[in-house]
Amino acid sequence: DEVRELGHKLGAPDELVWRHPFPGPGLGIRLLCAKEPYMNNDFADVTAQLAKHATDSIKTTLLPVRTVGVQGDDRTLSYLAALSGDEDWPTLQKIAREIPKSVHGVNRIVYVFGDTVAETSLDKITETYPSQDAFDQLRIADDKAMKVLQKHGLNKALAQMPIVSFPVNFGQEGKRSIGIRTMITNDFMTGDIALPGRDLPIDVIHEMVTEILEDSSIARVVYDLTSKPPGTTEWE
Repeated sequence: DEVRELGHKLGAPDELVWRHPFPGPGLGIRLLCAKEPYMNNDFADVTAQLAKHATDSIKTTLLPVRTVGVQGDDRTLSYLAALSGDEDWPTLQKIAREIPKSVHGVNRIVYVFGDTVAETSLDKITETYPSQDAFDQLRIADDKAMKVLQKHGLNKALAQMPIVSFPVNFGQEGKRSIGIRTMITNDFMTGDIALPGRDLPIDVIHEMVTEILEDSSIARVVYDLTSKPPGTTEWE
């Protein structure tokens, strides 16, 4: 707050003063890299536990990547879980809050836009390393999402909105996917998502998804449903 107050006094433009905090290590921390799918011996068991949270209209899928979370005072590296189907955001948030309580192998839950994912788990990724094309893809997706937010004057509605690239291809060989991670917080120690339809207009979220999917090398776009804790603000 003090930095933004100083920025105003110095006459800096609003788009600079209200720019969201950016990770010190740079955009690379938002590029999830992997040589092979993350599938430990518990993958089938976690898939079965996760499936118990599915409903007739919302399906669950365990994804073969890991993200960072926090449980108690410790950081965790656990599976990423996906929900797909009806865009019933209050129900999606409710399910996302219930999953980590009973499925201890999952610390982050996302909603997958588009067609319902039929599989209860996926076992393929696009091998990804820090590279020019991977960073360019992420930079463009980040720029498109932020421009939509700015166009609708919603910068101040969020404390942060990381855009994340992760290597799950959802059956589209060679592609990666993009995650939208909104965060509302006063202190960055704890926080909650911006719930579409309550904290952000659903049309604005859909506009971000449409803009990002203009890149044909992106398989799917997902929306992070995880509060902090059990998920950290960043995925890595």
